[in-house]
Amino acid sequence: MNDKINTKALTKNEWAKHCQLNLAEKICANISHNNVPCWSKELLKLTSEGEKCCEMGCGTGQTSAYLAKHNRIMTSIDYSEDSILLINELAKYFNKRINTRLLDVTKELPFYENEFDTIFQCGLLEHFEKAERIALLKNWYRFSKRMISMIPNAMSLPYMIGKKIMEDNGTWEYGLELPQSSLREEFLVAGYSNIQEYTIGTKHALNFLPLHHHLRATIEKLLLDNYDLDNIGQGYLLVTIGIRKD
Repeated sequence: MNDKINTKALTKNEWAKHCQLNLAEKICANISHNNVPCWSKELLKLTSEGEKCCEMGCGTGQTSAYLAKHNRIMTSIDYSEDSILLINELAKYFNKRINTRLLDVTKELPFYENEFDTIFQCGLLEHFEKAERIALLKNWYRFSKRMISMIPNAMSLPYMIGKKIMEDNGTWEYGLELPQSSLREEFLVAGYSNIQEYTIGTKHALNFLPLHHHLRATIEKLLLDNYDLDNIGQGYLLVTIGIRKD
């Protein structure tokens, strides 16, 4: 049995393996055909043309590029040079300007108050402990009127069971990942109000389960029968939205 070495936090170089420049062609094709993950589509719904958006920890840049293609004014931040090179290639392909910044989002950032309409993160906060998540939310607070967070949902059965299976057999690739059932308290402590929470992506959560797993078959049948499992908290991602009090 594997000793779960993959549950340790990934290093900068380990994260860079997920953001190689050779992914650009595939990512561009997916964006062009609207074949993007649920979180990218949800962020498109939550934002508007001409809105100034900033992605903290942009990774492959797929979401930032997708939003830029749909005329959001994007700033994309990551501490990985590979990530920045990749997103610059995506911006070039779609002939869209994306303000890419090679920065560590855990440090002081060089933006002015209310520079953005929306700051968002998809797949970043779950790699930090609670106190660190609060510190990050506080660090970003003054730069935007609205904060949108999307992290793995601790109440999603297919995701949680699939994650455990992969951790046990040594195939988990994402290091330390701390799914949560709510970030409401963190958002409140950081100063946000009018907090909304819901889940998205039950279908995506099935990707974590083995192809012939009985839970996967059950949930696929429920989805075919038009049960809205996102609405009962089974979505892969927990979405938390907060507004600045002032």
